[in-house]
Amino acid sequence: MGDNVPNSNSMVCGEDMSKRVASVIGYLMIVICVLLLSTILGLSFKQLVSLTIFISFIAGSLFYWPFRNAFALTGVALLLIFNVLDIPHLMEFAQLDLVLFLIGMMTIIGYLEEKGFFEWFVGVLTKPFYNRPVVLISILLMLGAIMAALVDEVTSILFMMAIMLRVLDAYGVERSKTLPFIMFLVFTTNIGSSMLPVGNPIGVMIAFRAGLTFVDFIRWVFLLGLFSAALTTLVGLPYLSRIGMLAKVKTLHNSNYRGFEEVKFTRELLVPLLVFIGVLAGLIMHHSVEEMLHLPKNLLLLATPLIGAGVSLFLYRQKARELIEKKVDWWTLLYFVLLFSSVGTLKYTGVTDLIADSLLQVVGDNLIYAILLIGGVAGILTAFMDNVLAVATIIPIVQSMAATGLQTYPIWWSMLIAGTYCGNATIIGSTANIVAAGFVERRGYGSFSMVKWILIGVPISLLTFFVALALICLQIPLMPKL
Repeated sequence: MGDNVPNSNSMVCGEDMSKRVASVIGYLMIVICVLLLSTILGLSFKQLVSLTIFISFIAGSLFYWPFRNAFALTGVALLLIFNVLDIPHLMEFAQLDLVLFLIGMMTIIGYLEEKGFFEWFVGVLTKPFYNRPVVLISILLMLGAIMAALVDEVTSILFMMAIMLRVLDAYGVERSKTLPFIMFLVFTTNIGSSMLPVGNPIGVMIAFRAGLTFVDFIRWVFLLGLFSAALTTLVGLPYLSRIGMLAKVKTLHNSNYRGFEEVKFTRELLVPLLVFIGVLAGLIMHHSVEEMLHLPKNLLLLATPLIGAGVSLFLYRQKARELIEKKVDWWTLLYFVLLFSSVGTLKYTGVTDLIADSLLQVVGDNLIYAILLIGGVAGILTAFMDNVLAVATIIPIVQSMAATGLQTYPIWWSMLIAGTYCGNATIIGSTANIVAAGFVERRGYGSFSMVKWILIGVPISLLTFFVALALICLQIPLMPKL
């Protein structure tokens, strides 16, 4: 048996080497193809350089995701060296308003998490349904969507996944049968992240770049998200009930279950509740207050989370530094800044204008075609790459289309829906998917199969995306002419 160990190690090393070689070849082929295509299309030198470096950066992120910031830093440096991006435009394209918004919200959510606010909040909503398993699972799936809208998809999936697994354990569902429940929880979480700008980074990006308010999200996509999450829940419930045999379960019977009835409202939860209500009210009312005080549009959309974060840090006192160091995802924020700057160089050199002109030649003045095209491209890209990458690449193109006079208001919503709903298609379609897959694997619940995920995820994505898109298109006559 000792002779087999070196052989098995050699096989593993051989497989790793093959994957590395394939990644290198794939990376180089993408970069070379883009370079050749740019030359054939007759792009100027600066356009060719900016597009090639940008694609090198994106391809590097896709093939070597753990090293994405290394590719990002190198890519931005090359853009500066080749003079296709200067420092003033680097700062302009970095979208610091969006980054500051995310820092503020991450700080507030971190404070509320540490105080146990969300456990109490979810416990209040679920406690009456402990002995009605099918209803409780439905509520947890819908809460996944609502929590994603109120906080963000990653925080929501981590929190709601822990609750779902605890409930399934209490109902006696076998560990091997829990993965479908987590998959559908991810589905509703991704859909819910579209409902408010705080739910997903692409929501914040679109809100700031398109000038959309918190109220706009409530008017156009909040109820749409609830409907889509409910549709997903209704589609999944018969399958989940059969898998978990929920119809045979009458009550919680696991004596080790620690339900949320233990999380009672105390004076310690009063301040976090006031912070939550204050921030939510500020986000909802920001547009009205801006108009009343004659402030620039979306100024209070940015100021509200900053004020909330400041209050949270004051309340956390001596641990304030720990809160902002551990709860703010600085690694991701650095990547966002570099990504936005590199995307901006395409606008700086006129590449996005060329792409927009080409798309307009295809769709003409047919708005429905434009919605389907932008939404379809965003959806396909989202299924196979990070949705922030996909949407950040398309935003300058939509801005260029808007400059020609095309009504882009519904296009922004179609892009948001595509960037969130279509993340359900594959296991790598969103950050929540990846986080969930790693979580259940580490906890010993098994591993998701890409094939099995696609067999369920693609139909769910297509169903919810096209239903939502149809409802958006029906409301076009009611939309502002932007």
